[in-house]
Order: sequence, then structure tokens, then C-alpha cells
Amino acid sequence: MHASRIVGIAALILLAACSHHAPIATVEVLDTSMSITPRAEHAAENAIADQISRIGRGDRLILIPITGDAQNDAGGKILRLVAPTERQAYDNDLRQFQADAKKRYTAWAASLNSHQMQTDILGTLDLARQELAAMPKDSDRRLIILSDFLEDEPSYRFVSSPQLTSAPRARALAATLRPERAFALRSIPVCLGRLESRDFAPLSPQRKEAVQAFWIEYLRDESNVPDVRFDGTGLLTDEAGCVTTLQGMATTRQVMWEDRP
Repeated sequence: MHASRIVGIAALILLAACSHHAPIATVEVLDTSMSITPRAEHAAENAIADQISRIGRGDRLILIPITGDAQNDAGGKILRLVAPTERQAYDNDLRQFQADAKKRYTAWAASLNSHQMQTDILGTLDLARQELAAMPKDSDRRLIILSDFLEDEPSYRFVSSPQLTSAPRARALAATLRPERAFALRSIPVCLGRLESRDFAPLSPQRKEAVQAFWIEYLRDESNVPDVRFDGTGLLTDEAGCVTTLQGMATTRQVMWEDRP
């Protein structure tokens, strides 16, 4: 066979392989409590709406609100968006799905409690773990959390809990809670996007460091330190990386704590 034809066939095979990428399955946990500033809420809403407009064929986006009592409050509040897998002419079906998904998201966001005081992040992550476990194993699964990461429920209040006065104490608490709650995310990348918060800004540097240390320890894989990225809502864009470069994060540990006023 002529050498140029061999090269051409090889190029076509490579192109076909690249076009059949694994569907992206994303679980996003969103904090809408009163501690989050209106500016941050608006930025998160816009970022997620833009994310929906870029959902690809076969992709999944699951949105879970952080409530004050996840086990009791989250029922019926999880939004599951699953893009069609079979292509129709000119991708009209995909564009229609994206338009409908935006409408469903807008209605979902409007239905959430805007006066919620407490945040059960730990309980909501249990729900996220269940959603990830139910997703197809051949999909590219990832978890994104948008919050101020201040657990605030009867058991723990991170703005004042003595366990969060230093990073070592925070890591010890996380290491205790993880097996107690049977929480594990095996080989699933995680991005943490810290939203601007009325409650986070006044904290001491030591407590802010302790909050970061807690979540890094709590989200640790059984055998590896998690690739955790602390960033704002920009991590949902193509350019920023949580949506598009999580595979690269598997070999490069990036930890960023974005501390806006």
C-alpha cells in the first residue's frame, strides 16, 4: 500500500478516535445560603447558565443545592440534565436540549430558599457521592462545589468551632469524620470554587487556613491527595480549567484559595 495512503488512513483513525470522547458527567453542589453575597450568587447563576450552553452530546450535569439539612431538605430539589446521545441533523436536538435545560435551570434556581441560614455541606456531599456512584462508569466524572465552605449546622459551625482554630486540628477533624460518614470519592477529580461570602471575609487568617485544610483532608482519596482547586466561578469556563482540564490535574496538584473581599 502506498505510504501516503497509509498515513491518510492513520489520520482518519486518529480523528475518529478523538471524536468519540467519553461523555462528561458533572455533579455540581451550589451554596445559595444568605452568607453568599448577591454579587457572587449572580456570578454563579451566569456561569452555570453559560456552562449549560456548552453541554456536549451525552454529557450530564447534576445540580444539588446546599441546604440546612440535606437528608430532609434536598428531596425533589436535585436538577438532573442529561443531553441526548443520538445525533440529529444539524444538531438541532442538542440546541433544543440546551435551550430547554436553561429554562429548567432558571425555574430550579428560582425555587430555592433565598433565606436559608444554615449550610449542611457535609450532608450535601453525601448526596453528591450517591449521584456520582449512579453515573455510567465509562463517563468522565467530576465534582464541582461552589460555596464559602463554612459548614453551619447543629453539629459544626466553622466560623466558631474550636476544631477549626488551626489547620492541624481541622485536618484531624476531617480525618475522623471521613470514615464515620463513609465518605470516599475514588479517582474522581474535585474542584472547589469559593464564593464571595459575608461570613468568610471577617475570619482570622488561621481559621481561613483551617477551613481550607479541612476540605482538602476530607476530600482526600483513599490513596492520593486530591487535586483540589480553590477558585471562583471562573472555574466553570472553558478557559479556567475545572470543566476542561481536570484530566491534566491528575498529574499536577493545583491548590488555589481565591480570597476576594
